[in-house]
Amino acid sequence: MEEKKVSISQVIAIGGAFMGFVIGSSFASGQECMQYFTGHGVLGSIGAGIIALLLYVWFVTVIVEDGRKLKLHNSGKMFNFYLGKYLGFVMEWFTPIMLFFVYSTMISGAGSTFEEYYGVNGNFGRAFMIIASLLTVLLGLNKLVKIVGYIAPVLLAVTILIGVISIVSNPAGIAEADETLKHVEVNSNFSNWALSGFMYGAYTVTGVVPYLADIGKSTATNRKNALLGGIFGGGAFLIAVMILNFGLLANLGDVYNLEIPSLFVAASIHPIFGQIFSVLLIGAIYTTAVPMLYTVCNKISSDSKSTPYRVAAIVTAIVSIFGGQLSFSTMISIIYPISGYAGVVIFAGMIYTKYIKKKKYEEFDENDVVGKAQN
Repeated sequence: MEEKKVSISQVIAIGGAFMGFVIGSSFASGQECMQYFTGHGVLGSIGAGIIALLLYVWFVTVIVEDGRKLKLHNSGKMFNFYLGKYLGFVMEWFTPIMLFFVYSTMISGAGSTFEEYYGVNGNFGRAFMIIASLLTVLLGLNKLVKIVGYIAPVLLAVTILIGVISIVSNPAGIAEADETLKHVEVNSNFSNWALSGFMYGAYTVTGVVPYLADIGKSTATNRKNALLGGIFGGGAFLIAVMILNFGLLANLGDVYNLEIPSLFVAASIHPIFGQIFSVLLIGAIYTTAVPMLYTVCNKISSDSKSTPYRVAAIVTAIVSIFGGQLSFSTMISIIYPISGYAGVVIFAGMIYTKYIKKKKYEEFDENDVVGKAQN
């Protein structure tokens, strides 16, 4: 019989796992926040945040609960559950392809950080990140990634601190933000704040489906814990986003056209603070880039010592040089909306599967895949 009791440790584990996945260099850089929230002004950014929060709570709860019930051997087959085996197959391959472009975005972010803060040629930062991530994937330096990965909660705390100090230091800037937006142009793909909030939630779901399915299988013991984990994870992350958003609004006139706006804000608080944040940001880019590169290679071959795996790693790293030449803001404005459109397809599949067709778990066979002969 299913345990009905709420487990605080499970709620924290589920919510924390989700936050750990979505908190990365794109968030900490402020560019992601700028494009999806800050550019819509004070009330618009709050409205977009509420919509994103509702989507987060919904899809985290649903996917974690479905992962708990299905207990898939291959968590990637969660796409098949929601989308069917053919569209699920397409989405299962779309994810590593999209992650390649996210990897290229991280390379671009490294270049922008070195250029905008350290004042050196951006190609140095790009080369540094490509070499570091490639060596890690080829040599299997997973422990190094885990060690550096511990900066994620520190990065979150420092990013929130940057936002809070900015808000306290210049509250008048927030009051003037909407007027400032009439005179400056913030790079954003969505002119409507409601659509921007929706697409922010949609872009997030694309890469997180298999991950949340695994969390459901390994962590959650009942639906209540899944729901509360979704509320905690989604709520805490969106609070962090809104704090950073208002920190950027307070300095909008200075940061609207920067590639790494949060780094400028950090440095304006104190030079040492800026130096610390720049190191944390580079570490965050590294811990985001390595899993992206690994996932792409792992789709080609699960054997990290095989020739196909190594060739995939080297080719991916070389090709990323070209994508990384685009500015960080341009990469985010191109790649993240594409991921968002894929997320809309996933949302549609989830709604159809869960609320229209009301598909039963026992009806799903994860081994029924494209290319398998039917008896």
